[in-house]
Parts: sequence; structure tokens; C-alpha cells
Amino acid sequence: MTQLPFFVYGTLRPGQPNAYLWGDSILKMETAWFENGRLYDCGPYPMLVEETTALPVQGQLMTPHPDQYNDLLERIDMLERFDPTRPQEATYRRLQRQVLVGSRDEPTKRTVWAWVYVGRAEFVTNLPPIPSGDWVTYAVARQRRMKDWWRLVRTVAGRHGR
Repeated sequence: MTQLPFFVYGTLRPGQPNAYLWGDSILKMETAWFENGRLYDCGPYPMLVEETTALPVQGQLMTPHPDQYNDLLERIDMLERFDPTRPQEATYRRLQRQVLVGSRDEPTKRTVWAWVYVGRAEFVTNLPPIPSGDWVTYAVARQRRMKDWWRLVRTVAGRHGR
């Protein structure tokens, strides 16, 4: 199997809840963009869906140490519930896609093939898109709003009608 780097855009990014899965396996980490997708808010995590008219999705290109690659791939597949023997049944598919490496405004970005975990459009039909294409910024702002809300409200009684 070809050892491609991983493009990560959600909870596997540094500082996010599942970043611990990388352990000490990362050889190199770079800012990257996925051009043909849109992020959707699935609550505690995002889902990237391929859409040609969407804004770029921001993430990181994670290049693991070659000797740790297979163990890491297995861990990430397990997190994303991707079974390579039955890819048609997975919520997320691990696909080879091109990503742009470098800052979004940088004129000398390069294109790299990477594994990208792509969700299925049928799972996001009623979910809100993440307009910025950046899960980390979105999650921080949402968390701040939730903390502000809970600081002002002491109970959820009466918040939901019958």
C-alpha cells in the first residue's frame, strides 16, 4: 500500500480531542487546504463532503514516520469507522485526493496526494455547513457561545416545547 500523508480537518487536528491518536508518529505537519469540499457541523465533529462549488476546507497535512504508518492507519480507520474490506458500508470513505499545501494566501502552494476521510452527502442533508471551512475556529467560537449561554442560564426547564 502506498504510504500517503493524511489530510485532517476536524478532531484529528492538533489541539482537538482525537489528536492524541497521532502519538509520536508524526514526521512532518503542514498547513493544507482541500479545494473541492464543504464541512458540515455534526455536533462534536465535522464531516467533509465533496462539492465542487464549495469554499476550501482548512486542515493539516500529517506525514507519519514510515515505520509507524500501518499502526497509525489502523487507528485512524477505526476512529472513522472505515473498513477497507467493505468501503461501501462506511460513513466516511478513505480516499486519495489532492490537497494544497501552504497558507491559503501563499502564491507558491504545492499539490500533494493524501488520504482524506470523506463523508457521504446523505448524512448531512439537514446539517448546517461550516461557512469558514475551518473546524477549529468554528468549534472554538461555538464552545465560547455555549459557555456564555450556560453562564447566564441555570436550567433548560421550559426551553423545549411539547
